[in-house]
Amino acid sequence: MKTLILLLAITLWACESKPQTDVAQDEDLIKNQIIEFHRLLKKAYNGADIDTDSLYDAYFERDSYYVAPWGASEPIDSTKRRLKSAVARIKNYDNRVEVMSTRVFGDGGFIFFVLRQEYLIDGQPRDEYLPTTFVMERKDGNWLVAHTQRSTDVETMMQWFPPQTTK
Repeated sequence: MKTLILLLAITLWACESKPQTDVAQDEDLIKNQIIEFHRLLKKAYNGADIDTDSLYDAYFERDSYYVAPWGASEPIDSTKRRLKSAVARIKNYDNRVEVMSTRVFGDGGFIFFVLRQEYLIDGQPRDEYLPTTFVMERKDGNWLVAHTQRSTDVETMMQWFPPQTTK
């Protein structure tokens, strides 16, 4: 959480005065980029020949971090390894990006969206609701994800960590 606040503070500090049309174009560019990333991720989960490491490298900074809904913080390389190990176990993957909101401040910004995912993992159905924030940074004219923060609802969390019964 401290990292997210620091990144947002740096983003605001780096604000530069830009015409409103440029800001709107940057915000649209970020929205379209996030939609495209999730479109390609869907293809990868459904068997397309997509190198998921290269996919993440195209959209995320090399030193970016992901804060998972269960509170763990991990570098993007751990996220890539987790994706590779899960791809073979997942079938019928679908996703939707909903409720998008973007703000740009010079070469920094953020996007909030809800990611809905539905799939089978090891034959078990999942229906996930994942409010997500990406902190974005423009580098060499490209917008990259510098930090990811994700949360979820109780129903989604219960699918990942079902309660244990004792006798």
